[in-house]
Amino acid sequence: MATGNGLGRRNVTRRALLRAAATAAAAMPAAAALACNSRPSAAPGSSSSSGPSEANIKLADAQELLVRIYDEPTGFDPASIFRIEAENVAVNIYSGLTTFDSKSGEPIADLAEHWEIAPDAKTFTFKLRPNAQWQSDYGRVTSADVRYSYERILNPSTRSSYRAELNNVDAIETPDDLTVVIKLKAPDVNFLYQVGNYHQGQIVKREAVEKFGDAYPRNPVGTGPYKLTSWTPNSQMVLEAHDGYFRGKPTLRKVTYRLIKDENAAEVAIRNGEVAVAMNFALNETLQRLAKDTTLVLLKSDAYANNLAVLNLDFKPFSDVRVRQAMAYAVDYASIAKRLAPLTQSPADNLIPPFMPVYTSDVPHYGYNVDKAKELLKAAGYPNGFSVKLLQGGPPDAPTQLRQSMYADAGIKLDFDIVDTAALNRRRGTGEYEIAGRLYPAVNPDTLLFGYLHPDNIVPQGLNGAKYNNATLTAKLEAARAETNVDKRKALYAEVEKIAMTDLPYLPMYTANVYWAAYPWVHGVTVNKLAEAEWYPVKIEAHG
Repeated sequence: MATGNGLGRRNVTRRALLRAAATAAAAMPAAAALACNSRPSAAPGSSSSSGPSEANIKLADAQELLVRIYDEPTGFDPASIFRIEAENVAVNIYSGLTTFDSKSGEPIADLAEHWEIAPDAKTFTFKLRPNAQWQSDYGRVTSADVRYSYERILNPSTRSSYRAELNNVDAIETPDDLTVVIKLKAPDVNFLYQVGNYHQGQIVKREAVEKFGDAYPRNPVGTGPYKLTSWTPNSQMVLEAHDGYFRGKPTLRKVTYRLIKDENAAEVAIRNGEVAVAMNFALNETLQRLAKDTTLVLLKSDAYANNLAVLNLDFKPFSDVRVRQAMAYAVDYASIAKRLAPLTQSPADNLIPPFMPVYTSDVPHYGYNVDKAKELLKAAGYPNGFSVKLLQGGPPDAPTQLRQSMYADAGIKLDFDIVDTAALNRRRGTGEYEIAGRLYPAVNPDTLLFGYLHPDNIVPQGLNGAKYNNATLTAKLEAARAETNVDKRKALYAEVEKIAMTDLPYLPMYTANVYWAAYPWVHGVTVNKLAEAEWYPVKIEAHG
């Protein structure tokens, strides 16, 4: 563990960063090139490698895909799974009662082929597919598997980060092998999202969990189209087709993930054909070069998630809302995004991204104002500012360094607490930091608003890393989840968002875009609003 000012002001000044940003600023006209080099979007904000004549393509003899993954997953247990790189693998191994449409994000049928919702939105009855089979010869999926999976999440001894996601469940009944009846304590119009193929919604097999014990995260067993057959730590993972998959045998027979952490090395790998798909290019300079490569296509999901600064309210300065608001006024996020990351970031103004139907822009806004920041700090008893440490999973990038410099102008000394990925995940999960970052993709607003703001989710029980608890907001949040009238529900969520943006336990920084690169002969890849891609629809066209 390293603690200190990292690449601080002594090494890289704001002036130097802004001079260096001239290169990044050139990315603005490059946006047109990115658009030209991407396939036509299948839906607003998403892009797919599918072409209009996909049904007529000639398939390659070898339906095997090499994919760059950018970090080593820690495991694939739905009770504890964390980070996008792990979720990308897990979505292809598991199923939920529902899953999410790759374009709209709406819940659609998965293990449950249909369901009924009681008029009061408190009882959900799911009918399972009779042909759903477990991987590794564990037999047919039954209602007992679903019940076990959810009760395991709810069991305090599991210590699941997602326990609070199911805290509205009152009872789970299994009247027969193919019927699951879930009764809720209060109405929840968004419950179909909670049982989707994501985190707590993913169904596990009891016998497999008990067989592997603590080693289960590296030996997952699911009902999805692919099964994990090998994992060489810090090197590669292999998924092979699960021919018992209920939608039919996958066309794509094998997916090999190669771990390539360095983005420049990943660019070389895809240009050389060492991988056919490369996940998550984040550097604007890399994207500019890839946009000019006519042998590749760029796939993207626009504005899929907001990047937040999590302020631990146990840290004394952050217990005062005036200090939190000063933190917001002290940084010019719009300028940083425009100068250093115009393709991948834009300034955020809320905890939730704009694509969510309950998003509102009618919240308090904090434009860049150093004088206002200093005024608030003085009123809060910090006329000379204060020092704070930002938990980092690696050396700070240029936008973070510029943010550090802007804080300094307001009297706030930001240092970096640099740790490895495993320590980052652990400490964010337990709240061991003063400031941390959080980018959490979701399609259900409750995943974010309950996750960040509800007291049941305060770390380590959930994702409320700010340790925020406002009884008024909590009551409105619970009322919004239960409200069946669409307009009334949106109004309640808007009130929640206004309170949160006034109290500022989290500072919205950027709304993120995610880019992948692929060869055009890889058809059917869609990067969704969870920054995931499912391999079942993918086909490899014959190519030279």
